[in-house]
Amino acid sequence: MNRIECVEAFARVRNGAIVIVSPGFTGHELAAAEHDDATLYNMEMGYAAPMCLGLALANPAQRVVALEGDGSMLMALGTFATLARYAVKNLTIVVFDNGAYLTTGSGSVASATASGADLAAIARAAGLACSVLVEDLAVFERAIARAMAEEGPWVIVAKVDGSDRSDPRARGGFPNDVVEQSVLFQLALRRR
Repeated sequence: MNRIECVEAFARVRNGAIVIVSPGFTGHELAAAEHDDATLYNMEMGYAAPMCLGLALANPAQRVVALEGDGSMLMALGTFATLARYAVKNLTIVVFDNGAYLTTGSGSVASATASGADLAAIARAAGLACSVLVEDLAVFERAIARAMAEEGPWVIVAKVDGSDRSDPRARGGFPNDVVEQSVLFQLALRRR
């Protein structure tokens, strides 16, 4: 399944959620699909999900979403246990799993998910009962709509292919530079 189509499906049900995006193309694609100032783009690897946990704990009435890559989640597997420990109901983690380190290796280096590591199963084993692996866009659309409407925490691992790499919608620009966007993010949080 194409990651850009998944990002666009998420944007349709985002409904003002606070979002932090790990490094890579996903941030560019979300900015193109639907920019919202309550978004931090290109967070360092391994930090989007833990930061979203903190935001979800601090803002229990607001939906909070981390858009992660498989490399970022593999780098921070312990995060799953912490997410399960605090079990915040307003948190969703979406992991786009292409089986490669695309951002840091142009896709030439396979990640552990390419040889069998199952991030949804790891999340369930850590205690996150609402963890699903999806491989079809229609199933992703149903899963993300459910995660945005029901209590969580949710972990959706979306198996995506490389078709987004040559897609003309990929790798667009951001509406603001990183520093400006971080200020806008803080202001957006204060208004909520």
